[in-house]
Amino acid sequence: MIDIFEQHAPLWRSAVTQFARSVWKGEDGKEADSIYDKKAIMFAKEYRRSLEDHYRKKGLNVYRGTLDGYVTDWLRKQEALKNTLRTIAEEKQSKLFDEEMERLRKEKDAQAMINRLYEAKETESIYKVFTFKDHFKDLAGQRGDENAYELGTKINERIISEHSDRYFWSTQKDKRVRNTHQQLNAKCFLFADPPTTIDRYGKKFTGNPGIDYGCRCWAEIAPAREKVLRGFVVYENRSKK
Repeated sequence: MIDIFEQHAPLWRSAVTQFARSVWKGEDGKEADSIYDKKAIMFAKEYRRSLEDHYRKKGLNVYRGTLDGYVTDWLRKQEALKNTLRTIAEEKQSKLFDEEMERLRKEKDAQAMINRLYEAKETESIYKVFTFKDHFKDLAGQRGDENAYELGTKINERIISEHSDRYFWSTQKDKRVRNTHQQLNAKCFLFADPPTTIDRYGKKFTGNPGIDYGCRCWAEIAPAREKVLRGFVVYENRSKK
């Protein structure tokens, strides 16, 4: 399963990053939108097909109609993401411009740069002064990752829940996995009774894999005979039932 996530997630990260770069540079909005929309549809189609094939090889029938709603909902969210990225880019550029102006005002021989900044602001080409790589690329990539994993985990959960009421919690097993989710790895839960995590600040979250913010975990199907943990709670750096 992890191979499927690792294979597909970078594709959507790349698509979102490419769109964000176009937004930052002020390029043709309609063309960027069209490319983004086509990639979103293709990504969802291929991601879904890979997960369906994965479970068919395990002998599980996949009822395609049950997944349509998840894919449609995800595509709507990607449409909203376009507007979110545009808003964030505009706010970031405006803030960067104001901060740079304030810094330059304190320097003696800065009129040339001030003129350059004003010109960039007026012609909506401020990206020439503040680079996409330094100020927007990482954020765009992160949003792409999060949305890719969201689609995968929801389709995965829906397929599994058609055949079993329980699952094994599975993590990406890398340094980015949060401490509380490391404690949940390989444990069995009911979809109807997911575990609760509590971080060091007392923030509580109850939910299945891939639901919490930034979570890249997923559910692996568990046999009906597998014993489940009910009302399970984990605390950051320590566990407790």
